[in-house]
Amino acid sequence: PGVARSLRPAQRPAGLQLASLAAPTPVASAGVVERDPSEIPAGTRLVQFGAYDSPEIAREQWTKLSARFSAYLDAKERVIEEATSGGRVFYRLRAHGFDDLSESRRFCAALVAEGADCIPVVNR
Repeated sequence: PGVARSLRPAQRPAGLQLASLAAPTPVASAGVVERDPSEIPAGTRLVQFGAYDSPEIAREQWTKLSARFSAYLDAKERVIEEATSGGRVFYRLRAHGFDDLSESRRFCAALVAEGADCIPVVNR
């Protein structure tokens, strides 16, 4: 009575290559259009993704969102708006390119369902 089959796993074939598990790095879309917030009329529908400490951080966040949601963001324009509250300066990251409130709400609902932050807003 011995072991009929070895408990030690068989060796890997010498020619086997392992797949890379490195996560893909987001690539900035060459076609990103950034709209100047001062050119957007009051009452225009936008969506807001967040508020950041610098415009560079806001742009990095757009790049990450674009990599994840390119089907949604490819037709939208990036808006980075400087704002001040309580003496603190911050930068709102928004998207422009919605026909009406219901379109901006549907857009945000789709992104929120996938775990992203998104709020429909009106430009003032």
